[in-house]
Amino acid sequence: MMKRLASGTGTLSSKNDAMVVWPSSSGLQKLPYEMMANIAMSLSIEEIFDLSLCCRHFQYLVTEDSFCKHIVRAKAQFSLEAQQAEREGGYARALRRLVKRRRAIAEARPYVVAIVGLADSHVFSSGKLCYVHEEDIAQKWLRILDLHNPSGQETVIDIPRLTEEAIPRSKNCQDYSFSVIHSAEGITSCLYSFTLPEPEDWLLIIDTENHELVGAILLESTIRLFVRNSGAYLYYGTHSEYGADGFRKWVLRFFDMTKRHLSRRKIHLSNLVGYEIGSTVCFEIIDGYLYGLSNQTAFEVEEIDWTSYYYCFRFRLDEPDPDKTQIMKKRDCWRRQHAEGPIDDRWGFLKLEKDETTGKLRIIESRKEWLTGQSGNRRSYYTTNVVFKDEGEGTADEESEDNTENNLPDDPLTMLLESSSNPNYMPPPERLPRSIHAGDDGTIYGLSKTHLRSYFYASETFLDLIDDPSPIAACTQRLRIRAGKKMAAQSLELPVASTSSSFRSFKGKEKVTEVQNRIIMWPEDPEDPEDGCSDPTLEKLSRIMNPKDHQGDVYTTNDERSIVYTTGGGTAGSLRALVWLSFDPAAKLTGPWRRSGGLVTSPEAHEELGCENGYAGARENASSNRYGKAVHSLDHDEAGGDAIKRVVAGVSGTYPQHAEALSESSTANTFVLAEGASDWARVEKAMYTYLPRQYV
Repeated sequence: MMKRLASGTGTLSSKNDAMVVWPSSSGLQKLPYEMMANIAMSLSIEEIFDLSLCCRHFQYLVTEDSFCKHIVRAKAQFSLEAQQAEREGGYARALRRLVKRRRAIAEARPYVVAIVGLADSHVFSSGKLCYVHEEDIAQKWLRILDLHNPSGQETVIDIPRLTEEAIPRSKNCQDYSFSVIHSAEGITSCLYSFTLPEPEDWLLIIDTENHELVGAILLESTIRLFVRNSGAYLYYGTHSEYGADGFRKWVLRFFDMTKRHLSRRKIHLSNLVGYEIGSTVCFEIIDGYLYGLSNQTAFEVEEIDWTSYYYCFRFRLDEPDPDKTQIMKKRDCWRRQHAEGPIDDRWGFLKLEKDETTGKLRIIESRKEWLTGQSGNRRSYYTTNVVFKDEGEGTADEESEDNTENNLPDDPLTMLLESSSNPNYMPPPERLPRSIHAGDDGTIYGLSKTHLRSYFYASETFLDLIDDPSPIAACTQRLRIRAGKKMAAQSLELPVASTSSSFRSFKGKEKVTEVQNRIIMWPEDPEDPEDGCSDPTLEKLSRIMNPKDHQGDVYTTNDERSIVYTTGGGTAGSLRALVWLSFDPAAKLTGPWRRSGGLVTSPEAHEELGCENGYAGARENASSNRYGKAVHSLDHDEAGGDAIKRVVAGVSGTYPQHAEALSESSTANTFVLAEGASDWARVEKAMYTYLPRQYV
């Protein structure tokens, strides 16, 4: 469609992923502003961005705030970029930033790769990196760095002083542990455990923006402890109490942070099956509701069964009443038919995500399956819309309305059912192509070598962080991103399994969609097999992603914009290196820089690919060099404008001229005490500004 629309501006061709436009003076250029707005509304936000690159006359499509405001609100109202634009303005910047983030993920090319600290453990959530740094028992800090809005500083909490204020009688205790559980809305929750003389576990709730201890709660159990919070309410839960059937169940507690009050009543989730958060169960706070989700519906395996469902519920944060809990109907929670084949649960993940365009919630699940009639396995990514009735219409009693026990299939196995059987059956609904992304078999890299498994719905891309050693150094860690972008597909007719439990029986044929993936590995191999030459930029990049003396034992986390992982720490007392990979084109690290500090970006060389300032009247062209790295140039039409050329490689290049300007003098660790803050909380220069050379 873009080629047809842009044809009025000249002939469009593609060569080496570069757009070539032959100039013309007719077509869309002469259309009125209002008509172009109507045309833009029929395009995707990515197509609008591409149209703006075709000709300088179309630059206003992505530079005029009044125009971009309607585009962003109509097509990406619930994205992070749109929410920031609502608060601060700058819709044109939000549009460009959004498109480039999605494409950076699809192309597996982050804009920033840097070592941002050394830690014993970390949690990354809502753009905040919380990590514990310990030198000895008396010197232990919780450091909080905002990676979405870096300022060169980070909040530093003295853990011994904090715990002394929270539980004074633990002051002299030397045998204790401290870990971060969750961080959101400026609230960080931590688990503090000590023995004096009996073991005690405390949940410490900290307002990290105002440097205030909100609450300290003595826990009855820490079995699979999780915390979720909004700005006013906090819920924590454990998988710790046994039901009448002898199975362990989830139980929640409610804490009102405005009143500093812990509810005495427990919320028992007797019907929520599963215990592995992120794999079989999921809890999230979204838009004033606490959501719970499970991909299992029974504590015991049914010998005769046909259909698998999700179990999803929600209740208002200010009304944790079981009678007002809403539960999705079974007809909306269909997951799969058992006859589709067995699943390898080790590879799966489960999450709830809000659509960037509509704001509606969806379930995203990854499953590694041996599909019917196939000898090999395949990872697939499924999405299911979360559907609830209006508040007050659906209650927990409605679950009985979806009982399908009396509507069983015409199958000989139904004759073997007993009164104690609890079978599930539902005719499988049609799976829309948009709701499934078929990946690949994943047999090249084993589970132990695949440290991150994620899926980005807006980019239609699955992304893994894998350990892919070089053939010349097979025992040396080499972490790389492996991404699979969903490409154009074709319709095929494949056999469909019958409702019988026999995996060999089929009935008829059904038109399904064969999904093809464009697989990208990043970084590329630093050595060119053709001439044996190596790229020093890629070699340096590999050293940053795999820091010397900090390899092995990789632990990863991610959000919509970034991946953060720790590597190393194999020996007792050794710290792990914290590595940050950002797909946000506006991401940057500020503050002093070391000449060879291992950072692959600099403030001077990274401003949204040159589109942050002075974008108006500019034309951005792209081509590729021999390593497949995009080479972007920005030619300014304004008088005195200098052409900016930069190697992107998914990461802004660090050039010798920039390296000369990097500061090496700031090694002092200057503390700044926030006004009115507690003596255990400080604002300090970020650790990445003074990392010792031996760590990078």
